Amino acid sequence: MTGCNSNDWDVTSDLSVDKIDPTVGFIPVAEKAGMDYAPLYWSIYGVLRKQELDCSFPNIFTEDDWDKAIEYVDTNLKPYGYDMLVTDGFASMSGDNGYMTRYSHIRKDDNSPEAQLSDVLAKLKAKGLKLGIYDSPFWLYYSNGDAIIPGTDGIKVSSLRYDPTKDKEVLHPEKNDYFWWVNTDHPGAEQYFEGFFKHYADLGVHFIRIDFLSWYEDGMNYTDVVDKGYGRERYVKGMQWICKYAQKYGVYVSLVMPHLKNNGIIEKFAGNIVRIDADCLEGGWFRFSENGRGNLRVGWPNSETAFDGFVNWSKLSGRRKIRLDGDFIRIGSYANDNEKQSVISLPLMAGGPVAITNMPTGHDLTFFQNAEILALQKDGFVGQPLSRDLWNTDGEIWYSQMKDGSWIVGLSNRSEAMALRSVELSKIGLNGKWQMRDLWKYADEGTVSEKIEAEVLSHGCKIVKLTKAN
Repeated sequence: MTGCNSNDWDVTSDLSVDKIDPTVGFIPVAEKAGMDYAPLYWSIYGVLRKQELDCSFPNIFTEDDWDKAIEYVDTNLKPYGYDMLVTDGFASMSGDNGYMTRYSHIRKDDNSPEAQLSDVLAKLKAKGLKLGIYDSPFWLYYSNGDAIIPGTDGIKVSSLRYDPTKDKEVLHPEKNDYFWWVNTDHPGAEQYFEGFFKHYADLGVHFIRIDFLSWYEDGMNYTDVVDKGYGRERYVKGMQWICKYAQKYGVYVSLVMPHLKNNGIIEKFAGNIVRIDADCLEGGWFRFSENGRGNLRVGWPNSETAFDGFVNWSKLSGRRKIRLDGDFIRIGSYANDNEKQSVISLPLMAGGPVAITNMPTGHDLTFFQNAEILALQKDGFVGQPLSRDLWNTDGEIWYSQMKDGSWIVGLSNRSEAMALRSVELSKIGLNGKWQMRDLWKYADEGTVSEKIEAEVLSHGCKIVKLTKAN
């Protein structure tokens, strides 16, 4: 683990690992038509995570659960732009055609296993909502091994698995595969990847979260060896296919648990959004801002906290570039309104998604219904910090311009006491007089011409919109 106190610190590995030219076989995010945004959505994660902690097995999401979740999103979130429900791990995923067609739920009529994705999609479509899927073209664990890979002359899905008699070049041959991985060197692998994206596009799914990428690349999680590790070249080959076929079939790609070697040289082409911190787990300020603060790793997870991840990886993000994902928001885990405003504001300031999990109600729900702060997502806004130093308070000041010419400036306070935060307008390239509006207070605050300055509560933030004064 390496301490970071410099703007110039880079999460970088030996450049020799990229034997494949990273400019070959990739389509820049800027050229992926209609993909320059980060979604607002609801995730099943919180429900299944609780079942895991309760040692419930198998983890299930019933038909009644789907009905309740869909009604919740339709009533409370859809009017504010949240238009998608997304599955997650923990639950069974299976299919008969080599790809997932069923996801865990139990029908209420006869208690028999029946989890057709098409049923869920029909329910969502009736409400004008979409389905996002947690799955990976690198995975085979729910596939029918005898299924024929589309576009091949009889090649079976099972032939893509690791073969110890032939596949000598894995990094940790003594380890068991946690998943049934696709060896991208095997015949039919590219066709399998294409079939994966076509399968979901045909179903009407256009958002996929692809997880455990670090485990495929080198088998590493933190400093632990957890999997065989198929190597950089096989990983890059698969990422090239993800980029190619997600583009072809109009699928938005969320990359989860990548090492981001060489400053994300591969991932910044292959995905639309990328996870930049460890799992949220049960949430709370400690996991969002304080856990291992200021320490970055050369490998997954590069940072423990979303705040550090957003600051460090802001060097990758921007309009028409990859967006940053700080994981799910468990709003009920935060101690007060200050923290709740901060955990929603920072992803929006960084241009990332807002992914709600659990079903907040009452006052907690209102934090996700602030139309003025959500306007950043509709605009496609992507901010930058004044500094990428994880200990300098300039890293707690974010800013950028909206499409209408106005500017958004965010002042945050990660410390344990109220603190003064200020920024001179000249530092962000502004001059003259600007009308200022506080987006959380829904209040106009007069004009500013030299600097923005405020006493910010502990763990709180102040997000303002600047509009040129006449």
